[in-house]
Amino acid sequence: MADTNEMAYAIKQNEIDYDTTDLVMMQAQLLNRDANGRIMVEKLSSDYPTAAAGKYYIPGVSMKFGEHPEEAGHRILTEELEIEDRELRLAGTQSHWNDEKNHWYLLYLFETAMPLSAAEMANPCEGIEQLLYIDLEDASDENATHGLLDIREAMHNPGRTYV
Repeated sequence: MADTNEMAYAIKQNEIDYDTTDLVMMQAQLLNRDANGRIMVEKLSSDYPTAAAGKYYIPGVSMKFGEHPEEAGHRILTEELEIEDRELRLAGTQSHWNDEKNHWYLLYLFETAMPLSAAEMANPCEGIEQLLYIDLEDASDENATHGLLDIREAMHNPGRTYV
């Protein structure tokens, strides 16, 4: 049996303590492609209150305790992007360790079949400056979040865990 400090367990919390160590964050991320294969990203507002301000980000949500990954995928559409729900398919999973925060991330990547409409793209929600399609190869440390870069790496090497 594993030592107590090596065991994984879940505790329902009303608020996430981001300062804790060894936190496992389960998230759903949305991949939406245009006709040219570019991926839809959110450009966070320059006054967004984190280091990700002004950078590209793949839309996503943290999963709620007991929530099925697919439910979280649909929440990206209806709550984060505030658009009409649509069919999703699980494109894969990816996990990585964040040394800076001592957090482990487990991501469920969902993909939609159709690009967003021009009206949906023109109406970003609060905190988002713009929705746009980019070639992921154009993403860099200067213009994108580490999460977006990790997802790009996962798409190049499916099934790999990043530490």
